[in-house]
Amino acid sequence: MDYLGIPTIAGCLPPPNVMHPTAARTRFALAGLDIDDTLLGPDWRISAENAAAVRELRRRGVHVVLASGRSHANMLRFHRELGLDDGPIVSAQGAVVRPASGGAPWLERTIVPALAAHVTRDGLARGFAVQHYRGDEILVQGQSTWTAWDQSRNDAPHVVVDDLLADGAAGVTKIIWLGEPAAIAASAIDAPAAYAGTLTVTPTDPPYLEFYDARASKASALAVVAERLGVTREQVLAFGDGNNDAPMLAWAGLGVAMDHAKPAAREAARLVAPAGDPESSLARAVRLALGTPVLEPSHGA
Repeated sequence: MDYLGIPTIAGCLPPPNVMHPTAARTRFALAGLDIDDTLLGPDWRISAENAAAVRELRRRGVHVVLASGRSHANMLRFHRELGLDDGPIVSAQGAVVRPASGGAPWLERTIVPALAAHVTRDGLARGFAVQHYRGDEILVQGQSTWTAWDQSRNDAPHVVVDDLLADGAAGVTKIIWLGEPAAIAASAIDAPAAYAGTLTVTPTDPPYLEFYDARASKASALAVVAERLGVTREQVLAFGDGNNDAPMLAWAGLGVAMDHAKPAAREAARLVAPAGDPESSLARAVRLALGTPVLEPSHGA
């Protein structure tokens, strides 16, 4: 049984859009919030409705933490736009937790250098552009339409290099293969078996296949944040839509998937947001989690 008294055996969960009566009475203290296709709509912006939902969480005393596969530097714009304080940010699929202002990481899980080198060579041999997340930088070997598309989504410029392994592969927190979606989908079938037990291999958006230490996840990172803030698991909310969000949605006291979420996220979540405009799916998810209407968005939010 989970903390709401709901059986967690497969097939015994309540209908996804039904709020368990105990949930509305639970005082939540921490919310882990995915960015792409959760906080952001298809236009890569925070809608007025979603901004209002975040304000409502904060008004109720919930500490909101962004949790994304993005790099720390490429999450700061959204952190600031929401007016969040100098609290932690969960980046690189949970491999890194750092205060918004920088400073010493609360958590940093790097890939074993020899393994990082192997994944890098493997990706290049398959014809993909390869990215390394190292510290605040995203290093790229090989450029394509897809690396240009990735750059268009991010603030911090890529560091383009001739050889990602020229100075070794120490300090890499995440590796991405970028390429044609069909080729990425094919690699997503065999690559996980090749790195089982050492790396998590996750397809995210169609041109991305991501690799990070097997101990890293948004769930384990959010657990570190909760412990540092003195918050119990039962007091944690999580909102997300992707394969990489599934562990966080399953771990949290109450995980809520977006209505457009991938099957893994929907299965991991306790609740699924009602269907509607994808620009405001998060607002509907927050309303569902809190069991009360979300405040109306203020003008210009």
